Amino acid sequence: MRKAATLAAMLLFGLAPTDPTWACGDGEAPTACDDPSPNGFASWMLGRVDRALAADRARALQDFTDGARGFRTADTYVFCVGPDGVMSAHPNPILKGHDVRDLHDRTGNYFIRTMMDTAKPGQISVIRYLFPKPGSTVEEPKTTYYTKAGDQTCAVGVYDADVAAPQVATADGRVAQLRQRLDGVIPTSARAEWTAFLEALNAQGSERATAIAQARRDLKDAATALDKASGPRPPGE
Repeated sequence: MRKAATLAAMLLFGLAPTDPTWACGDGEAPTACDDPSPNGFASWMLGRVDRALAADRARALQDFTDGARGFRTADTYVFCVGPDGVMSAHPNPILKGHDVRDLHDRTGNYFIRTMMDTAKPGQISVIRYLFPKPGSTVEEPKTTYYTKAGDQTCAVGVYDADVAAPQVATADGRVAQLRQRLDGVIPTSARAEWTAFLEALNAQGSERATAIAQARRDLKDAATALDKASGPRPPGE
């Protein structure tokens, strides 16, 4: 059965032997590849983060920012903060490269400071706070799993809404689930091309999120312009 799944994946995506890269099922993941729990996924991802930083710190931080080499799936991404409080890796250019120690949600929760103060090597800690999804400005409840990797505080967050109402019921959710399962059966010799395929999908998702965010801004600007054009209404209307 496993061989059949591997063959199907290779035929579907035209994979050819190439250099190995890290992926779920590499024998060192702290959880099973098909573990659907947020903590299981975060544990696996943070394990990859630690190894990537140890192998090549500069490349790893850029990969986290770009979502390259499988370091991003849908609304889940990796971010890191350096010892100086500067966001060293994050998909949002507004945050990357800036001191984020004063970043807090509307409840006054300074979550970055807390993570920096409590992160420990080899230990995954948990924090909850409010933060908007990529391409949105609306804060949503989020559970983030974090650890200390070298001099970096790195984390992977999961939005509570995605856990309460799994996106597996949607087309995107089914694709994400299939990707995760196939990740566990792709042979080592084909992992680099498999990762390249995932990066292409992630790029499409990022473009769509950017387009949606722009459309929302355009609608808001249009509504504001209409309000100004109509002018103040007479009393009694």
